[in-house]
Amino acid sequence: MSTRTIRTAAALRPAGQWEQAIPLPAFAPVEAAAPLRQPRSRQPERPVYRAPAPRRRRKRRLAGAVVRLAVVALCGWALLRVLGQTQGALADGIDRAKALFSVTVGMNAEAPEAFGVPEVEPVLQNPTLPNGCEAASLATLLRCAGVEADAAELAMEWIPRQEFSYSGPDRFGPDPEEAYAGDPTSPSGGWYCFAAPVVQGANNYLAFIGSSLRAQDLTGASFAKLEQQLADGRPVAVWFTQDYADPRFSEGFTWTLPSGEEYTPYANLHCLVLAGVEGGDCLLADPLSGNTRVDKDTFERIYTAMGSRALAVR
Repeated sequence: MSTRTIRTAAALRPAGQWEQAIPLPAFAPVEAAAPLRQPRSRQPERPVYRAPAPRRRRKRRLAGAVVRLAVVALCGWALLRVLGQTQGALADGIDRAKALFSVTVGMNAEAPEAFGVPEVEPVLQNPTLPNGCEAASLATLLRCAGVEADAAELAMEWIPRQEFSYSGPDRFGPDPEEAYAGDPTSPSGGWYCFAAPVVQGANNYLAFIGSSLRAQDLTGASFAKLEQQLADGRPVAVWFTQDYADPRFSEGFTWTLPSGEEYTPYANLHCLVLAGVEGGDCLLADPLSGNTRVDKDTFERIYTAMGSRALAVR
Protein backbone atom coordinates (compact mmCIF):
# COMPACT_ATOMS: atom_id res chain seq x y z
CA MET A 1 0.00 0.00 0.00
CA SER A 2 1.48 3.29 -1.02
CA THR A 3 1.70 6.26 1.39
CA ARG A 4 0.35 9.62 0.26
CA THR A 5 1.64 12.79 1.73
CA ILE A 6 -0.75 15.76 1.96
CA ARG A 7 0.86 19.15 2.00
CA THR A 8 -0.95 22.30 2.93
CA ALA A 9 -0.50 25.65 1.28
CA ALA A 10 1.39 26.85 4.28
CA ALA A 11 3.78 24.05 3.95
CA LEU A 12 4.31 24.73 0.24
CA ARG A 13 4.86 28.49 0.82
CA PRO A 14 8.42 29.52 1.25
CA ALA A 15 9.46 30.79 4.63
CA GLY A 16 8.67 34.46 5.26
CA GLN A 17 6.09 34.57 2.43
CA TRP A 18 3.09 34.85 4.80
CA GLU A 19 4.41 37.81 6.62
CA GLN A 20 5.04 39.58 3.33
CA ALA A 21 1.74 38.72 1.77
CA ILE A 22 -0.48 39.83 4.72
CA PRO A 23 0.44 43.28 5.92
CA LEU A 24 -0.16 44.06 9.60
CA PRO A 25 -2.84 46.70 10.33
CA ALA A 26 -1.63 50.12 11.29
CA PHE A 27 -2.80 51.38 14.74
CA ALA A 28 -3.62 55.00 15.27
CA PRO A 29 -1.72 56.91 17.93
CA VAL A 30 -3.16 56.86 21.41
CA GLU A 31 -4.10 60.52 21.38
CA ALA A 32 -6.20 60.09 18.26
CA ALA A 33 -8.18 57.24 19.64
CA ALA A 34 -11.88 57.67 20.39
CA PRO A 35 -12.48 58.97 23.89
CA LEU A 36 -13.59 56.53 26.50
CA ARG A 37 -17.30 56.66 27.47
CA GLN A 38 -17.72 58.62 30.65
CA PRO A 39 -19.90 57.08 33.32
CA ARG A 40 -23.41 58.56 33.66
CA SER A 41 -23.54 61.28 36.24
CA ARG A 42 -25.53 60.45 39.37
CA GLN A 43 -27.91 62.72 41.31
CA PRO A 44 -26.55 63.77 44.70
CA GLU A 45 -27.74 61.45 47.34
CA ARG A 46 -30.42 62.78 49.69
CA PRO A 47 -29.49 62.84 53.35
CA VAL A 48 -30.89 59.92 55.19
CA TYR A 49 -33.24 60.96 58.09
CA ARG A 50 -32.14 59.58 61.33
CA ALA A 51 -34.58 59.76 64.25
CA PRO A 52 -33.16 61.67 67.20
CA ALA A 53 -32.10 59.74 70.17
CA PRO A 54 -34.75 59.28 72.95
CA ARG A 55 -33.00 61.74 75.27
CA ARG A 56 -32.88 64.37 72.54
CA ARG A 57 -36.59 63.90 71.84
CA ARG A 58 -37.42 64.39 75.51
CA LYS A 59 -35.41 67.60 75.62
CA ARG A 60 -37.21 68.92 72.57
CA ARG A 61 -40.66 68.08 73.99
CA LEU A 62 -39.75 69.71 77.32
CA ALA A 63 -38.54 72.86 75.60
CA GLY A 64 -41.76 73.04 73.58
CA ALA A 65 -43.89 72.63 76.69
CA VAL A 66 -41.98 75.40 78.48
CA VAL A 67 -42.53 77.76 75.55
CA ARG A 68 -46.27 76.99 75.46
CA LEU A 69 -46.61 77.57 79.20
CA ALA A 70 -44.79 80.88 78.90
CA VAL A 71 -47.17 82.00 76.15
CA VAL A 72 -50.23 81.00 78.21
CA ALA A 73 -48.88 82.83 81.27
CA LEU A 74 -48.21 85.96 79.24
CA CYS A 75 -51.73 85.91 77.79
CA GLY A 76 -53.23 85.40 81.25
CA TRP A 77 -51.23 88.30 82.67
CA ALA A 78 -52.41 90.57 79.85
CA LEU A 79 -56.02 89.52 80.44
CA LEU A 80 -55.75 90.24 84.16
CA ARG A 81 -54.33 93.68 83.42
CA VAL A 82 -57.29 94.47 81.18
CA LEU A 83 -59.78 93.16 83.73
CA GLY A 84 -58.09 95.09 86.52
CA GLN A 85 -58.43 98.36 84.64
CA THR A 86 -62.17 97.86 84.26
CA GLN A 87 -62.82 96.36 87.67
CA GLY A 88 -63.64 99.65 89.35
CA ALA A 89 -66.23 100.59 86.77
CA LEU A 90 -67.88 97.18 86.93
CA ALA A 91 -67.72 96.60 90.69
CA ASP A 92 -71.24 97.67 91.52
CA GLY A 93 -72.71 95.75 88.60
CA ILE A 94 -70.80 92.60 89.54
CA ASP A 95 -71.84 92.86 93.18
CA ARG A 96 -75.48 93.30 92.21
CA ALA A 97 -75.29 90.34 89.83
CA LYS A 98 -73.75 88.15 92.53
CA ALA A 99 -76.44 89.16 94.98
CA LEU A 100 -79.25 88.43 92.55
CA PHE A 101 -77.97 85.16 91.14
CA SER A 102 -75.89 83.63 93.92
CA VAL A 103 -78.54 81.02 94.74
CA THR A 104 -79.99 80.42 91.30
CA VAL A 105 -80.04 76.91 89.84
CA GLY A 106 -79.41 76.36 86.16
CA MET A 107 -78.76 78.76 83.35
CA ASN A 108 -82.36 79.91 83.01
CA ALA A 109 -83.27 80.14 86.68
CA GLU A 110 -84.92 83.32 87.86
CA ALA A 111 -83.47 85.56 90.57
CA PRO A 112 -84.53 84.53 94.06
CA GLU A 113 -87.36 86.47 95.63
CA ALA A 114 -85.73 86.41 99.07
CA PHE A 115 -82.21 86.13 100.39
CA GLY A 116 -80.31 87.00 103.54
CA VAL A 117 -81.09 85.98 107.12
CA PRO A 118 -84.77 86.92 107.58
CA GLU A 119 -85.02 84.97 110.88
CA VAL A 120 -82.66 87.37 112.70
CA GLU A 121 -83.86 88.04 116.24
CA PRO A 122 -83.09 91.66 117.13
CA VAL A 123 -81.55 92.58 120.48
CA LEU A 124 -83.84 95.27 121.88
CA GLN A 125 -82.22 98.36 123.39
CA ASN A 126 -84.94 99.34 125.85
CA PRO A 127 -85.14 99.72 128.74
CA THR A 128 -81.39 99.49 129.42
CA LEU A 129 -80.08 101.47 126.46
CA PRO A 130 -82.65 104.09 125.38
CA ASN A 131 -79.93 105.69 123.23
CA GLY A 132 -77.76 102.66 122.61
CA CYS A 133 -79.01 101.42 119.24
CA GLU A 134 -75.44 100.95 117.97
CA ALA A 135 -74.53 98.52 120.77
CA ALA A 136 -77.83 96.66 120.44
CA SER A 137 -77.34 96.24 116.68
CA LEU A 138 -73.76 95.04 117.22
CA ALA A 139 -75.00 92.48 119.75
CA THR A 140 -77.51 91.27 117.14
CA LEU A 141 -74.73 90.75 114.56
CA LEU A 142 -72.52 88.94 117.06
CA ARG A 143 -75.29 86.58 118.09
CA CYS A 144 -76.00 85.80 114.44
CA ALA A 145 -72.31 84.90 114.12
CA GLY A 146 -72.53 82.59 117.14
CA VAL A 147 -70.94 84.93 119.70
CA GLU A 148 -72.79 85.74 122.90
CA ALA A 149 -72.58 89.41 123.82
CA ASP A 150 -74.42 91.76 126.17
CA ALA A 151 -75.47 95.02 124.54
CA ALA A 152 -75.04 97.10 127.69
CA GLU A 153 -71.53 95.74 128.25
CA LEU A 154 -70.60 96.54 124.65
CA ALA A 155 -71.96 100.08 125.00
CA MET A 156 -70.35 100.95 128.33
CA GLU A 157 -67.08 98.99 128.26
CA TRP A 158 -66.02 98.35 124.68
CA ILE A 159 -67.33 101.00 122.29
CA PRO A 160 -65.27 104.21 122.73
CA ARG A 161 -67.41 106.99 124.21
CA GLN A 162 -66.98 110.43 125.70
CA GLU A 163 -69.19 112.54 127.94
CA PHE A 164 -69.90 116.19 127.20
CA SER A 165 -67.93 118.89 128.98
CA TYR A 166 -68.80 122.55 129.45
CA SER A 167 -66.98 125.84 129.67
CA GLY A 168 -69.41 128.63 130.34
CA PRO A 169 -72.04 128.49 127.61
CA ASP A 170 -69.88 126.31 125.37
CA ARG A 171 -70.45 122.55 125.08
CA PHE A 172 -67.66 120.22 124.00
CA GLY A 173 -68.07 116.70 122.75
CA PRO A 174 -66.42 114.00 120.62
CA ASP A 175 -66.45 113.52 116.89
CA PRO A 176 -69.03 110.75 116.23
CA GLU A 177 -66.52 109.25 113.79
CA GLU A 178 -64.24 108.60 116.78
CA ALA A 179 -66.42 107.97 119.84
CA TYR A 180 -69.98 107.77 121.14
CA ALA A 181 -71.23 111.16 122.36
CA GLY A 182 -72.79 111.11 125.82
CA ASP A 183 -74.31 108.29 127.87
CA PRO A 184 -76.28 105.60 125.99
CA THR A 185 -78.13 104.60 129.17
CA SER A 186 -79.61 108.11 129.53
CA PRO A 187 -82.91 108.96 127.78
CA SER A 188 -81.78 112.56 127.21
CA GLY A 189 -78.00 112.60 127.65
CA GLY A 190 -76.99 110.15 124.94
CA TRP A 191 -76.57 110.73 121.22
CA TYR A 192 -74.74 108.40 118.87
CA CYS A 193 -71.56 107.39 117.08
CA PHE A 194 -70.84 106.15 113.57
CA ALA A 195 -69.38 102.88 112.32
CA ALA A 196 -65.67 103.28 113.11
CA PRO A 197 -65.99 103.37 116.95
CA VAL A 198 -68.41 100.42 116.88
CA VAL A 199 -65.98 98.40 114.75
CA GLN A 200 -63.15 99.28 117.14
CA GLY A 201 -65.16 98.17 120.17
CA ALA A 202 -66.33 94.99 118.45
CA ASN A 203 -62.83 93.93 117.44
CA ASN A 204 -61.42 94.63 120.89
CA TYR A 205 -64.18 92.51 122.41
CA LEU A 206 -63.71 89.66 119.89
CA ALA A 207 -59.97 89.62 120.48
CA PHE A 208 -60.54 89.59 124.26
CA ILE A 209 -62.76 86.51 124.14
CA GLY A 210 -60.40 84.74 121.71
CA SER A 211 -62.70 84.76 118.68
CA SER A 212 -61.28 84.77 115.15
CA LEU A 213 -64.24 86.82 113.91
CA ARG A 214 -63.77 90.49 113.14
CA ALA A 215 -66.04 93.45 112.42
CA GLN A 216 -65.58 95.24 109.12
CA ASP A 217 -66.40 98.89 108.44
CA LEU A 218 -68.47 99.04 105.22
CA THR A 219 -69.01 102.80 105.21
CA GLY A 220 -69.50 103.98 101.64
CA ALA A 221 -70.78 100.62 100.42
CA SER A 222 -73.45 100.69 97.74
CA PHE A 223 -76.78 98.94 98.26
CA ALA A 224 -75.54 96.25 95.86
CA LYS A 225 -72.64 95.49 98.21
CA LEU A 226 -75.04 95.20 101.12
CA GLU A 227 -77.06 92.74 99.06
CA GLN A 228 -73.89 90.73 98.49
CA GLN A 229 -73.31 90.52 102.23
CA LEU A 230 -76.87 89.25 102.65
CA ALA A 231 -76.43 86.74 99.84
CA ASP A 232 -73.37 85.40 101.71
CA GLY A 233 -75.53 84.92 104.83
CA ARG A 234 -74.29 87.95 106.77
CA PRO A 235 -76.74 90.57 108.13
CA VAL A 236 -75.46 94.15 108.14
CA ALA A 237 -75.82 96.95 110.70
CA VAL A 238 -76.73 100.21 108.92
CA TRP A 239 -77.24 103.81 110.01
CA PHE A 240 -80.84 104.76 109.33
CA THR A 241 -83.58 106.95 110.90
CA GLN A 242 -85.93 106.16 113.80
CA ASP A 243 -89.13 107.03 111.94
CA TYR A 244 -88.02 105.61 108.54
CA ALA A 245 -88.26 109.16 107.18
CA ASP A 246 -85.67 111.47 105.70
CA PRO A 247 -82.95 112.61 108.12
CA ARG A 248 -83.49 115.72 110.23
CA PHE A 249 -81.05 117.80 112.24
CA SER A 250 -81.35 118.98 115.83
CA GLU A 251 -82.53 122.50 116.47
CA GLY A 252 -80.71 124.36 119.22
CA PHE A 253 -78.41 121.58 120.38
CA THR A 254 -74.84 121.64 119.14
CA TRP A 255 -71.36 120.96 120.46
CA THR A 256 -67.81 121.85 119.61
CA LEU A 257 -65.63 119.07 118.17
CA PRO A 258 -61.97 118.57 119.16
CA SER A 259 -61.09 120.23 115.86
CA GLY A 260 -62.89 123.40 116.98
CA GLU A 261 -65.72 122.95 114.50
CA GLU A 262 -69.31 123.37 115.69
CA TYR A 263 -71.29 120.17 115.16
CA THR A 264 -75.07 119.93 114.67
CA PRO A 265 -76.23 116.35 115.29
CA TYR A 266 -78.99 114.39 113.60
CA ALA A 267 -82.31 114.50 115.46
CA ASN A 268 -83.65 111.12 114.28
CA LEU A 269 -80.52 109.02 113.68
CA HIS A 270 -80.90 105.31 114.31
CA CYS A 271 -78.84 102.15 113.88
CA LEU A 272 -80.55 98.88 112.94
CA VAL A 273 -79.80 95.60 111.18
CA LEU A 274 -80.59 94.84 107.54
CA ALA A 275 -81.42 91.14 107.73
CA GLY A 276 -82.60 90.30 104.21
CA VAL A 277 -84.45 91.22 101.05
CA GLU A 278 -87.82 89.73 100.17
CA GLY A 279 -89.43 90.72 96.91
CA GLY A 280 -89.44 94.52 96.89
CA ASP A 281 -88.93 94.91 100.65
CA CYS A 282 -85.95 95.07 102.97
CA LEU A 283 -86.26 93.02 106.16
CA LEU A 284 -85.05 94.91 109.23
CA ALA A 285 -84.15 93.80 112.76
CA ASP A 286 -84.84 97.05 114.58
CA PRO A 287 -83.63 97.37 118.22
CA LEU A 288 -86.56 99.73 118.90
CA SER A 289 -89.51 98.03 117.18
CA GLY A 290 -88.37 94.45 116.47
CA ASN A 291 -88.71 92.81 113.06
CA THR A 292 -90.05 95.23 110.46
CA ARG A 293 -89.79 95.86 106.76
CA VAL A 294 -89.55 98.80 104.37
CA ASP A 295 -89.60 98.98 100.58
CA LYS A 296 -86.20 98.88 98.92
CA ASP A 297 -86.46 102.32 97.32
CA THR A 298 -87.16 103.97 100.66
CA PHE A 299 -84.41 102.02 102.37
CA GLU A 300 -81.81 102.88 99.75
CA ARG A 301 -82.78 106.56 99.78
CA ILE A 302 -82.51 106.92 103.57
CA TYR A 303 -79.38 104.75 103.82
CA THR A 304 -77.66 106.94 101.23
CA ALA A 305 -78.84 110.17 102.89
CA MET A 306 -77.34 109.02 106.19
CA GLY A 307 -73.91 108.67 104.59
CA SER A 308 -74.04 104.99 103.47
CA ARG A 309 -72.70 103.84 106.84
CA ALA A 310 -72.64 100.12 107.62
CA LEU A 311 -70.67 97.31 109.23
CA ALA A 312 -70.64 93.51 109.18
CA VAL A 313 -69.09 90.72 111.26
CA ARG A 314 -67.25 87.94 109.44
